[in-house]
Amino acid sequence: MQQTTTLIHFPGTAGAQMTDVGGKGLSLIQMSGWELPVPPGFVLPSQFFEEWFSTLKVSSEWKKFVKASAENLSQACASLKERAYQLSFSNEQTRLLVEALERFPQDSLFAVRSSSPEEDLEGSSFAGGYETILGVTKMRIEEAVKRAFASCLDYRVVVYKKEHGFDHHVPKIAVVVQQQIRSDVAGVGFSLNPLTNNFDEAVFNANWGLGESVVSGAATPDTFVADKLTLKVVSSSVGKKETSVWLKKDGGTEVRSDERRDQLCLSQAEVRELTRMIIRLEKQFEKPVDIEFAFSEGALYLLQARPITSYVPVIPELLTPPGARKRLYLDASISAQGLHKPLSVMGTSMLRRAMETMAPRIYGFDFTSNLDMTPAIVRSGRLYLVVSNVLPIAGKSKFVNLFANIDPLAAKTLAMLDETPYLPDRPLLKRNLWRLGLKMPPMFARIVACRVNPDKAHINCQDAIAQFKLDLRRIERRDLPFHDFVNACYRRLGNLLINAVIPTLGAGRLALERMKKLLKAQGVSDADLKRLEQAMPHNVTVEMGLDLYNMSQMLDRSMAIDQLEDALAKGSLPAEFLDAWRRFIDRYGHRGPGELDIANPRYRDKPRLLLEQILTLKMSSSPENNPLEKYEKKRLEREATYLAVKERLSELRLIDVFRFDAVYRTWSKLGGYRETPKYLVIFMMDQIRQRLIREGHALHRVGRLSSPERIFDLTLEDLEVGVFDQKMDLEALAAKNRVMPDRLRRVPQLPTIFDSRGLILKPPPAEVKEGEIAAIPISAGVARGPVKALHSPDEKPLNRGDVLVARATDPGWTPLFVNAAAVVLEVGGLLQHGALVAREYGLPCVAGVVNATSIWKDGTIIEVDGSSGIIREVAG
Repeated sequence: MQQTTTLIHFPGTAGAQMTDVGGKGLSLIQMSGWELPVPPGFVLPSQFFEEWFSTLKVSSEWKKFVKASAENLSQACASLKERAYQLSFSNEQTRLLVEALERFPQDSLFAVRSSSPEEDLEGSSFAGGYETILGVTKMRIEEAVKRAFASCLDYRVVVYKKEHGFDHHVPKIAVVVQQQIRSDVAGVGFSLNPLTNNFDEAVFNANWGLGESVVSGAATPDTFVADKLTLKVVSSSVGKKETSVWLKKDGGTEVRSDERRDQLCLSQAEVRELTRMIIRLEKQFEKPVDIEFAFSEGALYLLQARPITSYVPVIPELLTPPGARKRLYLDASISAQGLHKPLSVMGTSMLRRAMETMAPRIYGFDFTSNLDMTPAIVRSGRLYLVVSNVLPIAGKSKFVNLFANIDPLAAKTLAMLDETPYLPDRPLLKRNLWRLGLKMPPMFARIVACRVNPDKAHINCQDAIAQFKLDLRRIERRDLPFHDFVNACYRRLGNLLINAVIPTLGAGRLALERMKKLLKAQGVSDADLKRLEQAMPHNVTVEMGLDLYNMSQMLDRSMAIDQLEDALAKGSLPAEFLDAWRRFIDRYGHRGPGELDIANPRYRDKPRLLLEQILTLKMSSSPENNPLEKYEKKRLEREATYLAVKERLSELRLIDVFRFDAVYRTWSKLGGYRETPKYLVIFMMDQIRQRLIREGHALHRVGRLSSPERIFDLTLEDLEVGVFDQKMDLEALAAKNRVMPDRLRRVPQLPTIFDSRGLILKPPPAEVKEGEIAAIPISAGVARGPVKALHSPDEKPLNRGDVLVARATDPGWTPLFVNAAAVVLEVGGLLQHGALVAREYGLPCVAGVVNATSIWKDGTIIEVDGSSGIIREVAG
């Protein structure tokens, strides 16, 4: 060991580095420096253990560990840990440890904790994976340090590191030795509500004695929810507190059953004190935190603090200050587009530019950056509706009814919501509607013209679309400066949408609404109305699907994807197919999976994407499953329904027949245009994408980007300036742009509806029906799978997709969460180990299920709803 190694004491040390003392050690040192009530201690830094790692890395156990497969990794870790226990302290290590302990009374007890540089980071908690040894006497310190050190080689830690992208072959560890408090009550706290994501609430779990029973999940703790603005205790519930853990006088711990289990273990005054403390810590750390705390003889002590890893962050621009009027948001990326992960930075920029371009054309000026006015905003890969601004105009009932067709669950949530706290005092968008009135007459005139002559409207719109495609291809060949090229593309798109597509689409929708109103008044059934809306012509998305099916029927069913891809490249496929392929690429080559994001490849870029879809259609098609026949059948049903309704109306009033004929003619000609705007937006995006790819290669060649694809981490504005400004560090800008989208990308399940203080709003809980079990919701999401009831983590294998059912879980169960589809626990609270890991892995989790491990037989299929807490058995 180098002689320069020193131990780091707290309080009394400043400037410690994460790489030396780990996340746990650094937070204790920082809190001591802020003069918070942290029990004193010291950190054995990572340098203290360099000789031990050097010894281990030349051992046979290390060589087996490095080469271990997934099947024998557990045994390799166990052998390496056993080798670590055999290591000896050098004279220098012993001297440093003895000198540090001399600062404490002889009868002191200590908590010895591992502190990894990778632990307690904002993106990874390791959730108790490392070792903590409680009630350690001075005589047993060396043994405890060795155990804490060896825990960095534990199988559960190695699995966690592999799952989260850490190199498990480069272990590094520090160890915290801290004087232990003989607590009367202890527990954990969150500076936000982990169940609702409410930033204005703090939540605490507590039990008698040490906090170990709470953290490990051995007992169901008391739960307290406090309002951080008023410090009031919003709610408190008595947990079963099945067991409690206490320090023994001569060292170690003992488990007891406390007779006060029916009493709350924290007073309201203590909860308020904890709330004030956690608010202060959140401000100091500048992010949400969770803590471990203890009360001893009425005094509060902080034992640990770390960033919360499993919550849903809110884009800073969307936040409102605590206590200010809140805004309500709906994530249209999820509801309308089904996009559960953020778009790329460039994809976001493209949508934002589209909104900024179209708003003045429709409304008279660009209001899209004013959160007090805009109905929608695009930020960090998401498209949000600002519901607070929309409701004063549309009205709640109309908005809910409209949204019921798009996202029934979101509509149900909004219907049950008290919107009053979210409505602005002065709705700016509503007050500026007169601007829309100035722009409407020309648009209305175009819609009327389309309505009067739908055949001419269709021909004109198709001509305009063809001209638009030609224009964009000509612009692309002119090699304009990037800024001029982008503006020219957006200008052409805006002209096409305003002058041709929107009036055509609007005339069709207007005809549909008038047709519905007319026919409902005459008692036409909803079923007939639906038939009149099916199999509409000129729907570009439906036509693409039918073309795909036609192409699939031209291929040999026995061809594998690799063979098909090779044959396409060589041009050795049937001529009929190759002709259809060329026509398809010309019309739809700009499309592809996840096409709303410009960073995603198109069919033109990666033909394999299209070939895979064609093969899937080929393999799944049959005489009973023929899309062309289904479409034709529905078209004939629509026409037959039209004739039947017309005949029925002729028996009533002749004027209604003429009215119906007129609106149906418009609807049947123009109704299919609803998919056209997106088709054209994607076409324009593809033209810009091709230019971006060329620019990316050029910037990569001169060393300004680490890869050509890195260009999609920049915005349009970045490029419009950065291409010419050689001083701009585009790589650093790209990294900065990715920070917030990547944080959202790590969230397992982004919410659909939330407010500007983080609160996630959900549909009202479903009533518990026969055959269902109501539990405590712990981690959101819904999953189903076969039950696997375990009493210990190594009792039997947990296969991928199994629902883990256990009485409780501690850190030793962590590897099982990798395969689990969901988790059902008998005991435990919001902040215990199982809850933390489930939320971090995005697994639905519930607790409070009495006799959980004996309710179902292994293999029984159950569905776990971690949002409502409902468990239901599903027919196999």
